[in-house]
Amino acid sequence: MRGHSDVRGDPALSYAGATIVRIKEIETFVVRAPLEGNKPHWGAGFWASDPRAHPGLPAGHPGDISTEYPPIWRNRALYARSLDAAIVRLETDTGIVGWGEAHTPVAPEAAQAVVDYLLKDVVYGRDPFDIWPIWENMYSTMRLRGHSAGFMLEAMSAVDIALWDIAGKALGVPVAKLLGGQMRDRVPVYASSLPRVHISAGEAGWRGLAEMAARVVEEGYRAFKVKLGIDLEQDRHALQVLRAAVGADISIFVDVNGAYDLPLARKAGHMMQQAGVLWLEEPFMPENLRDYARLAQSLDVMVAGGECLCNRWVFNDFLVAGAMDLVQPDVSRAGGISESKRISDLADTYAVPFAPHVSVGTAIYMAASLQWAAAGPNLMICEWPLEQTVVGNGILVEPFRFDRGFIQLSDEPGLGIVIDEEALRQWQV
Repeated sequence: MRGHSDVRGDPALSYAGATIVRIKEIETFVVRAPLEGNKPHWGAGFWASDPRAHPGLPAGHPGDISTEYPPIWRNRALYARSLDAAIVRLETDTGIVGWGEAHTPVAPEAAQAVVDYLLKDVVYGRDPFDIWPIWENMYSTMRLRGHSAGFMLEAMSAVDIALWDIAGKALGVPVAKLLGGQMRDRVPVYASSLPRVHISAGEAGWRGLAEMAARVVEEGYRAFKVKLGIDLEQDRHALQVLRAAVGADISIFVDVNGAYDLPLARKAGHMMQQAGVLWLEEPFMPENLRDYARLAQSLDVMVAGGECLCNRWVFNDFLVAGAMDLVQPDVSRAGGISESKRISDLADTYAVPFAPHVSVGTAIYMAASLQWAAAGPNLMICEWPLEQTVVGNGILVEPFRFDRGFIQLSDEPGLGIVIDEEALRQWQV
């Protein structure tokens, strides 16, 4: 079957012997797969359902006098109604295949073009064990063009993940063992995410939220995240509904995607402390370092963030300022496994734990997150999609093994998965 292309190769030929393995093929392609149902909590629904969400519409626009800051139309992002990803497939001259993924909703073709037109020349013919030198070469290419995040770093992430996959397969070990050692053979995960429920949904909406939370706990999760940030009273009611549904022993995390200003965040944070919420995620837009620091220093509930921060230098600014109690880098956005590990190690020097951000993507993205999580001494927990998509378990020869709040890691080398390439390419654009 064409799909089982994760050839491990011969370690003696790959590196230890006289022959040095080289990257001989670099392929990029886009996958686009359906998402089950309407997912307004991922962002797409807000453009259609909330007139203030679109800056082109007048309601809630600067013409209105309001003390709200930031106005809600400023922090709504365009998000896809499909699962979009840019995939990188590297192959060595000894037949070892490495897979990588860029987390690029809406415009995966942009990251694909960066690899095709900028990064291929940096990578082709290189020794795949030179992961950090290649990373530095790619980053220098990006830096020269004035970029420190975005599509260029996402493209780099995909290449970097694929290089680590090759290195692990060449040596016959999981990537976690190459990151200083595998500290755990199962990774704690939380269900992500329960949706925002607007008050207009009425009792049926609240009942549906409670049933969803109870179902998550029945499936074995000991923690889940809910999207809030509509207004304080609705957020309070949502947490009351959830606590009544799951009891006091289940951990609840809250993500508001930058919807608060500082006074509201303080009020919400104190309310969340009383509700037993463990962390408040992304209270502000990511540029607002000052208010992150002021909030973190005034609350007992953990202030979390980092999915929009994309390199160790930006994270360092937040850590020095005491602005985050928990960092959440995204391996397919923040420079791949190499940079994500450096970020989590940096956080450890400040006694700050990390929890990988894992959004909607393919199994490649999820597996890379697990390998990094398995090697981190300061790991708290890893995000895990509530619903497996057709390009999650659907593209794996053996599915991820979930057991009572943990993903059990396999002994497969590299990213720890075997891709069914035929199944993956069914979704190739």
